[in-house]
Amino acid sequence: MSVITTVLAVLCLSTVRASVGLGTDEPSPPIGHFVLMHKSLFGKLEPCMLLNIGAMFHVGYVKTDNSTATVSFPLPSNSTVGGDCTQYADERYMNLTFNGDDDGFGVNGTFGLELEFKQELVPTHFWLSRATMNYTLTPGMFPDAKYANSTMSLTVSKLHQFRTKSGLVKPHSYLCDGTQTMKFTHSDEDTPESTLSIHYIQVQPFHVKNGHFSPNRTCPSPTPSSVIPVGQFALNDSKQNPCFLLSVGVMFHVEYATQNGFKRNTSYVLPDNSTVNGSCGDSQAEINLSFFKGFNLTASFATKDNSSFELVSVSVRYRMDSKLFPGAKNPGRTVHEVEKGMSLFQTDLGKSYLCKSLQFFDVGRTVTLEIIELQVQPFEVEGRDFSEVSECAQDVPSNVTSTTPTAATYTMVPIGNATVETTILPPNTTNTTATMLPISNVTVETTIHPPNSTNTTATVVPIGNVTTVNPSNTTIKPHTTVTRVPIKNSTTIMTTPKPPTPPPKPPKGHYNVKNAKGQVCLLADMGLQFKVNYTKTDKRKNTAVFNLPKTANCTGSCGTDHSNLTLMFYGDSFSVSFEFVKAVKGNGASHFHVSSLEISYTEVPSLFPGTTSPNARRRVSKTSPNMFSADVDKSYKCNANVTTVVTKDVAIISSQMQLQPFGIKSGKFASPEECSEDSSGDKSVPVIIGVVIAAVVVLVFVAYIVINKRKQGSNYRTLN
Repeated sequence: MSVITTVLAVLCLSTVRASVGLGTDEPSPPIGHFVLMHKSLFGKLEPCMLLNIGAMFHVGYVKTDNSTATVSFPLPSNSTVGGDCTQYADERYMNLTFNGDDDGFGVNGTFGLELEFKQELVPTHFWLSRATMNYTLTPGMFPDAKYANSTMSLTVSKLHQFRTKSGLVKPHSYLCDGTQTMKFTHSDEDTPESTLSIHYIQVQPFHVKNGHFSPNRTCPSPTPSSVIPVGQFALNDSKQNPCFLLSVGVMFHVEYATQNGFKRNTSYVLPDNSTVNGSCGDSQAEINLSFFKGFNLTASFATKDNSSFELVSVSVRYRMDSKLFPGAKNPGRTVHEVEKGMSLFQTDLGKSYLCKSLQFFDVGRTVTLEIIELQVQPFEVEGRDFSEVSECAQDVPSNVTSTTPTAATYTMVPIGNATVETTILPPNTTNTTATMLPISNVTVETTIHPPNSTNTTATVVPIGNVTTVNPSNTTIKPHTTVTRVPIKNSTTIMTTPKPPTPPPKPPKGHYNVKNAKGQVCLLADMGLQFKVNYTKTDKRKNTAVFNLPKTANCTGSCGTDHSNLTLMFYGDSFSVSFEFVKAVKGNGASHFHVSSLEISYTEVPSLFPGTTSPNARRRVSKTSPNMFSADVDKSYKCNANVTTVVTKDVAIISSQMQLQPFGIKSGKFASPEECSEDSSGDKSVPVIIGVVIAAVVVLVFVAYIVINKRKQGSNYRTLN
């Protein structure tokens, strides 16, 4: 039986709906298993993207009598796979088509689904960034369609769906066994919305190894909005006038370790009667909501260019209460998670930001926030009511048009938890996007960015009885930002990437290690910059320069005579470790120093452009008894830039450093012992040397004169 016949048979079993919405008795669709292949650097075909999915389409349309209907059917498990997994690119997509025609999407009434995923240049997370539904309104599948035989392409973009922590060293897949819905809402009020209902999905778009899914990270269990209370909060200034207004409902999802070594999740809501604290200012504002005992949520906002405001950081503090965290490994322990460097909710000053849609945000390593009905105004509050609203992209439709002149114009609404994208990439690295091939005879408008590496054509293999579809050959043309091309004879357009510029001065981070009692036993403040020599494909030497982010993950241990500190960053693909020991000086006094330094890094193409060994793992170390040394009852401090050569190819530059691996009291540094580069005594050495040299010159000159006079006097006596 052909795929067309199969789809029509399904349509006969499922009625054509005359109203919008999904039935509660909707049957579970079949789960398809799809694999996208590409050629490795050695020319071998290997899996590059894995997707298991069960989904239902619900497509609304207008009939000739201007009434409406909705056609519903599942995504066939034997759909044809296509897509692109250009190596080392930060963007990949897979399209699934189910038709018996070679022309691709949207032909003969059949459908296509395209899912596009992104990751950071230095990979730490991936997410779904765009979804496209394509179809043709043929009379056989859409009876009495007003725009019969029109081809439609509906896209939801700027998504941040299925966000999953995954890196080169520890890749993960995303798994969700609960129903999730993407809504495609039409601008025509008489046209019902189209939806994609995903009942099951497991996906891994990057770092596939041996053709199998990596360990999965599951989606948070969706919470009914009625369960999350929406609180109204206001912060007053010194005159008791409101200066900060906030309305929001928040559900906290927290991952924690149990005593038996397993990971568990717990959830709790933000009470609508939480205690409000914070501060208001002309350029910065902060609100702190405290509840229970030892729990709070803090949000910080800042103005930008004196014309708008944005959310810049969020912090969550929670205590492992035995009721909320049963079986916790560290009961009673307080955890503080912080997410900095954000740039969300950008809104003009004098307005309030409004987003009724459901959103998810990660805070630190253990917390996910589920937010609904958000409205906030941290600046220029007048009276006790919110000012004019600026709605989020999820709430406001954006225009997208069909490809046939006779078809209607559609407006799309991004799905619930679409959020502004943030990264932890090194500054000034060139952001790149994988090239996408246009589809069928549908005209597509897209902006194409330069990929990380040489463009490669993805090879597609059949899944079960699925027909193989190979992407069109591509050629490179000069820089263009927008292109409109049909899929046949499609052209890949890319720009020439600019060489990466050196990062700015490394930021100063604050790190600490705690002992088993939860007490701080090691403190470290520092900014670190790494310089690594590597070989490019043209056999030339180049130097990669990158900084230690302030958000690096800190681990370590403390002992009586030995302590260590490890800082991991960019998804644990990079790390630097310090080993500290105590020793005794010749005068019997004790001091500490770094006994060894180890650096682990990955030659990711975004930081090592043109490397001959992309994504190769490297590890170097150095043993030096004289590094960062100070008396054991003091801290080591050095504001100057100090370069430590680890190997002939790797150097580390430290600045604004203060270290204390032993004897921490009350969580604070002891009095500092300055390094020689900072020491004021050293600054006088050149002066002393200059004075000594001058004195020697003067003495030599005086001695010369005295001796010369004596010789002259002796000559006079001889003549007499």
